[in-house]
Amino acid sequence: MINITEKQKQYLKEQHVDISAALENDDLGELLLVIDDAIVDNIVDHHDEPDETGIKLQRIYDQIYNQNTEG
Repeated sequence: MINITEKQKQYLKEQHVDISAALENDDLGELLLVIDDAIVDNIVDHHDEPDETGIKLQRIYDQIYNQNTEG
């Protein structure tokens, strides 16, 4: 099972990042790829620099990665 908090899920949902298939398939790689795509889209939309949302998405990406690989 992927270790992800409800707060992280809620923020991703608010940003229209659809993680449902990745969670359903219990696929960490797919989950991180979906979040990464949202980060890239944010950067492209803001002249090659992430805005506050992009930075938060990157933080969540890093947190989820660490939550599922450390230990």
